[in-house]
Amino acid sequence: MKNQLRLFIAVEIASQVRSKIARHLNRRVTDLKRIKWVAPDQFHLTLKFLGDVPQTEIHHVIRAIESACGRIEPFDLVFEEIGAFPNAEHPRTLWVGVSEGVEESTDLAEAIDAELAEIGFPRESRRFTPHLTIGRVKKGAHEDDSGLDAFLLPAKGPAFFGVSSVDSVTLFSSELSRGGPKYEPLAEIGLKSVE
Repeated sequence: MKNQLRLFIAVEIASQVRSKIARHLNRRVTDLKRIKWVAPDQFHLTLKFLGDVPQTEIHHVIRAIESACGRIEPFDLVFEEIGAFPNAEHPRTLWVGVSEGVEESTDLAEAIDAELAEIGFPRESRRFTPHLTIGRVKKGAHEDDSGLDAFLLPAKGPAFFGVSSVDSVTLFSSELSRGGPKYEPLAEIGLKSVE
């Protein structure tokens, strides 16, 4: 058994939202050979990446997440629009955006970040931007893949992918492999109970 696990904390996304994104991508990405696509069953909204954590510390991580989640009430995320980081002119990461639930998911991420800082994890230096990563552009792709510009432009206004309710977060381990990362849920932590 490994002494350390590579961990991250994320919100799992409703299956109907994942399916709708996958159908949209299947219709539009046939010419985009230089994108490393994320498998739909791995779509999630990352709240914090922890990196390698000793197995002996995982229970402390879970307690910190529980403390943060206990202050945040359940909420909905609305997914629409496709974009890129850092921008559409020089894309490196392709994403589906969040149009509603931004404030709530940001509060959740910041609460988790603060609790984990109390037990020694570094605070995030950048402001949290809720999104689903759907693909990564391989080096040089934006220079010779003209289809990417069209992909990033909505056909008829922003694409709408649906609503996903958030009532818990999941602590995942991630194992890197040649076929891509493999995620395993370690703990599911509920948000504040609403009476």
